[in-house]
Amino acid sequence: MREAIIQTSLELGSQLGEEGLTMRGIASRLGVSATALYQHFESKASILREIRVYGIDLMYDAISPALQENVDPAERMRLITRRYIDFARENKWLYSVLMEHDQLEWAELTPEDISRSLRPLTAVRQAVAQGREAGAWRDGVNDELAAFQLWASVHGLCSLLNNGRFNEQHPAFPLSDERSLIDMFVEGCVRSISK
Repeated sequence: MREAIIQTSLELGSQLGEEGLTMRGIASRLGVSATALYQHFESKASILREIRVYGIDLMYDAISPALQENVDPAERMRLITRRYIDFARENKWLYSVLMEHDQLEWAELTPEDISRSLRPLTAVRQAVAQGREAGAWRDGVNDELAAFQLWASVHGLCSLLNNGRFNEQHPAFPLSDERSLIDMFVEGCVRSISK
């Protein structure tokens, strides 16, 4: 039942936004009473916390095939970046819950939960470190800082596009279409650390 609640909450949130995600709405979609939900979650906030943890797993699953690719470090970084952007664009509401709403209470998480929550960023850090070890990056690239800068840049683009703040109708949109912009953006991110 717990997983069904999370799945239904993801569906409702994606369709109606956080305002439309109510305990009564979730219960109605599941065909149970709202009281039945409280046996598994104490509130909507606790469901959203669980969605964040579940969503991080989904994000990691989305980028992990790029980690397995037997390609040069720059191409691996392109693949990771594109998969991250695709995940954000295909899961707008979930991405906003993960990256733009209340953050996790880090002090309340176990070390295992912290590690699980940081898996996407850890994967980027490892890819940067592998690229450095292979000699693919310019001298002086700091693994931790480079991974953070890449994440922050990509997150910024995803947020602007998902929130509609920047689109093909924007007067400053630099290219003819969104896909071209994403391709050039990804290339620029990789070039920022490449030799």
